[in-house]
Amino acid sequence: MTQDTTPTKKWRRLVTQKRKQLDGQIPSEWRLGAEFLALIPSHGRLIEDHVVRRSGILSKAELDITERYTATELLLKLAQGELTSLAVTTAFCKRAAIAQPLTSCLTEHFFSRALERAQYLDEYLLREKKVVGPLHGLPVSIKDSFCLEGVQTTVGEPATSNSALVDMLLNMGAVLYAKTNIPQTMMTGDSENNIFGRTLNPHNTHLTAGGSSGGEGALVAFRGSVLGVGTDIAGSIRIPSLCCGVYGFKPTTDRIPYGGQVRDIAMEGIPGLKPAAGPLAHSLDDIELFMSTVLDAEPWKYDPAASAAPWYKPSTSPTTLTIGLLALAHPLDHLLPGDAAGCVARSGEGGVPWLL
Repeated sequence: MTQDTTPTKKWRRLVTQKRKQLDGQIPSEWRLGAEFLALIPSHGRLIEDHVVRRSGILSKAELDITERYTATELLLKLAQGELTSLAVTTAFCKRAAIAQPLTSCLTEHFFSRALERAQYLDEYLLREKKVVGPLHGLPVSIKDSFCLEGVQTTVGEPATSNSALVDMLLNMGAVLYAKTNIPQTMMTGDSENNIFGRTLNPHNTHLTAGGSSGGEGALVAFRGSVLGVGTDIAGSIRIPSLCCGVYGFKPTTDRIPYGGQVRDIAMEGIPGLKPAAGPLAHSLDDIELFMSTVLDAEPWKYDPAASAAPWYKPSTSPTTLTIGLLALAHPLDHLLPGDAAGCVARSGEGGVPWLL
């Protein structure tokens, strides 16, 4: 019989091979058994149903690590040696491994590589009595569009170099362990593609996880990640955050290094909106942690397009909210009272103007 070599048959065969390869990278003791999967309620509320706890794959200590702490709290315990990076990384790798067959939130996962790095960081702390950097030992997940040397990207080939932000995260001591799912072209609000399938919402798998950073939204919501990095041009961080019930932040363009992505959504030579990289997390404190840590590490040295503006800490003293309005050619007296139209409001004492 002649083998069918039509394009459709060929790509389906390649997809089958890829999924088999990724499945083989998950340790057998981290896998959900067929009997357990058959008992998961059809309503699809994975978090409400405590699927991770019922699986028995995570120890009590690992459940505590992944469910009890914010990234900020974990970093303090890691720096003080109360928790090892190996223990924390193992816990989040296990939880991500459970999330994958249930939500299709991952593309690439490289757990063995992550555990080796975690072990190195623990040994460094023990030997040098200091941390590698401000994110020492913390597992961080990244959207598939970021390049990590030696790991495949959406173009189907292993990256030969790291994205600028990936280099920053590694230099600051982070442990990278998984890349997360996206829609084809990264230009829709639902994360589905022909290779890794559709990312499902862990709160209700009958609903979307959003996009294009939908894999990040689902993984963070499932607590398979305590801090993730996505990108956003028209809601790609904000939509998954809304759908999955997590915190997300789209910074001003070029605040966080974007250079070295697998593909640039902005069309070369054509003016338009530019995408921005930003965090997804479980708390506002962790959003600020990511922003302040990256900006304090001089991101322009990694990506010349990155802004050199520092991170402004929120003021702890009472301030007057100040809102700025763009000056217009014609007054808006029919919309706004008095002389507010066409003016830029002055800052309150110690305040910073907001430009809308």
